Amino acid sequence: MAYYRTAEGKEKKNLQNGKRRQGNGPAHPRRRAAARRQTVEQEGMRFDIDIFRYVRMVVSLIEGRRVSQREMGKMLARAVRQHRIAKRRRIEYALSYLRNGP
Repeated sequence: MAYYRTAEGKEKKNLQNGKRRQGNGPAHPRRRAAARRQTVEQEGMRFDIDIFRYVRMVVSLIEGRRVSQREMGKMLARAVRQHRIAKRRRIEYALSYLRNGP
């Protein structure tokens, strides 16, 4: 710490900080990961490529067979999509609305 209080240390520290400002030094790991983050798009939904590959590998191990990328995309899209709040089917809703409506 005392070194950086001397004129030589201050100059060296300024050079190091200048390199960081120019972007020549290594980026922060989180920023670097975000910059290279890719997505897979299946059935209108986007999934992080790393998570997608990991889940695909785990499912393949569980099922004891290779799971294709398309098949995995369909599984994830089905699992992630928003479900209805109600338990009744649409036709039952329509009929109850017609019975109780004007």
